[in-house]
Amino acid sequence: MLGGRNFHKLIEDELIKFSKKLALDYDQNGIHVFEITRCSRLSYFERMDAFEDEFSYALSKLLQGSLRKFLNAITREYKVDELTIYATVDLIIDNEIVINFIPVSKLPEFPHPYDLLYTNACMFVFETQGGFIVYFTPEGKFVEFSVSPSKRMFEQVVRRARILHLLLKDKKTPVVEPSELCISCKYFQRCFGQQKESEHSLDVFGIGKKK
Repeated sequence: MLGGRNFHKLIEDELIKFSKKLALDYDQNGIHVFEITRCSRLSYFERMDAFEDEFSYALSKLLQGSLRKFLNAITREYKVDELTIYATVDLIIDNEIVINFIPVSKLPEFPHPYDLLYTNACMFVFETQGGFIVYFTPEGKFVEFSVSPSKRMFEQVVRRARILHLLLKDKKTPVVEPSELCISCKYFQRCFGQQKESEHSLDVFGIGKKK
């Protein structure tokens, strides 16, 4: 009955198929905060010439999407001239506190900068004075970080939204934004494929340099 079918591959394909249903519904004049707080180049590729999601990324997206659906996550918009900035929060309490849940394999000691940018932006879009980032592991361990509103950080998000919107409109690829996340990014070769030696690629991230 099973024949020679690769059920491991079949399971991966089905989960990737389900994860596609959670993809952002891109609006030509709309930018989601999620696109702005991560690498702009990554967001550009995802819109203009996306790769097929890898299984691990698809599984993570399914987990996040399932949690947001269970918590009745809310999306609101923030108008900046002709541009619309969208923000989604996992949970909002008494219209005063926004909370975002992030699955991780290991609990961090400090919140990641892009998670801070994201939650801070949500606080301004939803007009709240309090915010929390909650990291949790598959084992049920969690840690929460409080976020205070920063107008300067939100202005940075708005500026990045304007830039990404213009680049998408003109079909111009954003500049490379090197970070530790580049190494695991599915578009790594597009950004650093010209590097012939591995140590040269490491130099981009400020490591591997000879003294």
